[in-house]
Amino acid sequence: MLRFATTALVISLLGLGACQPAPTTTAVPRQVRSVGYGHVTVYPNYAELTVDAAFTRPRLKDAVAEVQRVVDQVLAVSKRYAPGRDDVRVSSTSSNKEFTYVKNKEVFVGFNSTQSVTVRINDLRQLSPYLEELLATPISRIKDLSYGHSQADSLRREADVLALADAVKTADKLCAALHVKRGAVLEVNDSSSPESSNTNGWGRPAANIELYSKSFGGQGFKMSPELLRFDSQCSLSSALE
Repeated sequence: MLRFATTALVISLLGLGACQPAPTTTAVPRQVRSVGYGHVTVYPNYAELTVDAAFTRPRLKDAVAEVQRVVDQVLAVSKRYAPGRDDVRVSSTSSNKEFTYVKNKEVFVGFNSTQSVTVRINDLRQLSPYLEELLATPISRIKDLSYGHSQADSLRREADVLALADAVKTADKLCAALHVKRGAVLEVNDSSSPESSNTNGWGRPAANIELYSKSFGGQGFKMSPELLRFDSQCSLSSALE
């Protein structure tokens, strides 16, 4: 009797399952996908660079004093060309023992002290004379010389809008070729890239100038930055009517 009741329950459950409505699947709307590209090119309106002063001396206090003397000169020159409150800042300071190898043996040379000053020049016409004055001081290196634009965020957004407009235009051309009508926008994705430059030589972003010799033949110091380019790519999905 117990076996019959169990069998009846199984049949009943199977019957209920058969009465359940089948799961519905939402039809994917017909759609067209397109990609658009936009870019904006401008001249940079500021430059940023880092100046290193580094000396090695037998005594640490002598190395520190020498570095401080040069950094004071760098700060005095820089503040004339970069008068803004945050345009000149000491970015790093370090002191370490320095060694060299003589006949495969490590030999203590002295104490090395290094200090870096980061400077932003907002008037690019002043960059060349500023660098010439820097070279008159006993600095060790000019590094991370790069160019930028103070309205970079707005320029990126402008490139985004151009990319979207291009994606819409491409979608409309595809729909015209297929003899269909573009409907509502289903999805939009965009990606912007940082500003870039195709400049060669010292003018390219993040350039370094090693100062092993400061002899430039009396020709002066010239900096010629090229255009910055802001690129954007937009992917668009639109329904078809």
